[in-house]
Amino acid sequence: MSTELPLRPEEFDPRWVENVFGAPSESLLSMTHKPVGTGQVCDSFRFTCDWQDESYPASFIAKCPSADPISRGAAAIFHLYDMEIGWYRDVAGRSGVGCPKCYHAAIGEDETQFVLMLEDMAPAEQGDQLAGATLVQVETTLREAAGLHSFRPDGGFETFTWLHHAADNVAFTQQTLTNGYPVFKERFAKLLSPEILDIGQQLVDRFESYIGHEPQEQTITHGDMRLDNILFHEDGQLAALVDWQTCSFGNPANDVAYMIGTSFADPAIRCAEEKRLVQYYLGQRDNGPDFDPFWQEYRRHAFSGFIMAINASLHVEQTDRGDRMFAAMAERPAQMALDLDSLSLL
Repeated sequence: MSTELPLRPEEFDPRWVENVFGAPSESLLSMTHKPVGTGQVCDSFRFTCDWQDESYPASFIAKCPSADPISRGAAAIFHLYDMEIGWYRDVAGRSGVGCPKCYHAAIGEDETQFVLMLEDMAPAEQGDQLAGATLVQVETTLREAAGLHSFRPDGGFETFTWLHHAADNVAFTQQTLTNGYPVFKERFAKLLSPEILDIGQQLVDRFESYIGHEPQEQTITHGDMRLDNILFHEDGQLAALVDWQTCSFGNPANDVAYMIGTSFADPAIRCAEEKRLVQYYLGQRDNGPDFDPFWQEYRRHAFSGFIMAINASLHVEQTDRGDRMFAAMAERPAQMALDLDSLSLL
């Protein structure tokens, strides 16, 4: 067992956990764990603790490297673990963004070994990507996105090297889409319509134009702002944004289009509401752009959820739920791109 980086739940030694919380030795009387969440590139566990002193957390969430070597390798290639550790270690506590409190964050040099201990947000529950979102869920998430995109760190964005991994990932993403899209089409031929698969091919053919566009502005972005990565209270109000493994310096329109594009199971509701939702988001920004130029950026980034679905599905362990989730992630934004004529902007 590594005393510095426990990588699996059974490696979390009570004495090590006491040290994390600054608790006296032998004060953690017992500790149990069980899996939680449906993450594709790491494994999460809820630890329940029995302390002598009730002032320490009765439970916490631990995120560990995926037990699947394919998912673990993909995380290292795209620096996913490093981005999430960086967010919680360097920014989260002073950003004002709704996310779990971080108790401990550490990562190894090869970026395949890490440990992250977070506040347990129960009874808040994860959104359901397959079922789709309510308007309240989307609105409260966009309000949080506006806060994230308005945040400016002391010392500027260049302070954090992990924030700029996305720039290095672009070439790899382009290669993956070009070489992997035929595999994606074959795998999802029974889950996606020919029209959806065709617009995906057109996107791949024009991807150089897509990535070559100069953004109107750049901010800290979440990068994977969808229902599976958001915890909600029972009334639909956002409790916390989680899974910051794609946190980077990027175009805020990507987060907004991604969230709206992947969230609505019924495209008619998305069509009817999306301009109002974009205006609502901009109204929450402290330093946001005007509607018309942002709307153009939003239309371009209608593909963002589709790109993530293609890329992620090719690099993580395949499961039945995963395939259904990736199909929904691809279909909804692809339909949005069709409705918004987004290809005409590439």
